[in-house]
Amino acid sequence: MREHKLVAVPDRMINSFSLQAYADAGTLSQNYANILLLLLRLRQACDHPQLVKRYNSDPVGKVSEAAVRRLPREARSRLINRLESSSAICYECNEPPEKPVVTLCGHIFCYECVLEYITGDENTCPVPRCKQQLARDVVFSESSLRNCTSDDSGCSSSHDNGLDRSVFQKRDFCSSKIKAVLDILQSLSQPDSPNSAQHGQMPSSSRPYDDDDVTIVEPMRLHSSSPSQGAVKTIIFSQWTGMLDLVELRILESGIEFRRLDGTMSLAARDRAVKEFSKKPDVKVMLMSLKAGNLGLNMVAACHVILLDLWWNPTTEDQAIDRAHRIGQTRPVTVTRITIKDTVEDRILKLQEEKRTMVASAFGEEHGGSSATRLTVDDLKYLFMV
Repeated sequence: MREHKLVAVPDRMINSFSLQAYADAGTLSQNYANILLLLLRLRQACDHPQLVKRYNSDPVGKVSEAAVRRLPREARSRLINRLESSSAICYECNEPPEKPVVTLCGHIFCYECVLEYITGDENTCPVPRCKQQLARDVVFSESSLRNCTSDDSGCSSSHDNGLDRSVFQKRDFCSSKIKAVLDILQSLSQPDSPNSAQHGQMPSSSRPYDDDDVTIVEPMRLHSSSPSQGAVKTIIFSQWTGMLDLVELRILESGIEFRRLDGTMSLAARDRAVKEFSKKPDVKVMLMSLKAGNLGLNMVAACHVILLDLWWNPTTEDQAIDRAHRIGQTRPVTVTRITIKDTVEDRILKLQEEKRTMVASAFGEEHGGSSATRLTVDDLKYLFMV
């Protein structure tokens, strides 16, 4: 089943029922979190159907479980209720949380978002007027809370890492986006072919997917001062670590040498990954989380950037792309966006264009960028065609 068909059914259902009902009742603002969750599922389905499945993963682990056992039962119930709330939005990224966790002070985050505070120099909860110091023993996942609540004598943790690898490793269970990525990487490994990085195109005869499935958005060419020859290295961005897991499995099968960088890694592991990607000629690919890669990294060893999914605030994407296109880059940088036709991604692209125009016409780029971070009710109406 093609991804665009898979996404089209829930898209129509949401337009016909949930969104229209909220609009008719004048309750779009009150149901903002619910609508964002529906939008998240549509966007994830465009990447890979398995991302829509809710995994029984516990990102926090045994440190969290030990801390949970010290909490009163009433406190556990309160934190579980916060995680189950229909209005649960990650405070840091304003998204329905991926691998949601709740802090002892009762605030919801994506695990990757809060990990930046746990492992960084600034370890105070970023919520205004909250002075809670964040550490692994005050951040809890729903599974650790539930395990200890149902059995006060101890926690019975699941060792499921959230990925059904037996399913993912089936060769026929590969999304069109992942197939497109593999085809791009293979073409980049052939510098003398007409479909090399200098052209930014793939031969249609060799594409392992139907042209009706995937749109390879015309690559942006960001020119640098003096092009030079060398190994073509690629950064692959996704918003979801689950999608990076899926791509990683296929790249392992292909034999391409790669490194990975996401917010769940220690600072030492991140530094090592960046250093090896930059210095080792045989390391051709970096898998990177958009949240971990949008600020502060110098990745000029790469001259090709692939965006697997779209973020409605174009400033966030631009910051990620700038990891490769910055001072020290001597080659043209090609940026490729991969989208699924006739889905919500088409409308996200148009919304990006509108927000980019808003940024350009604002008093300053910083002001415009911050105002474009959160989706407005009008944005949601446009995305769902209400």
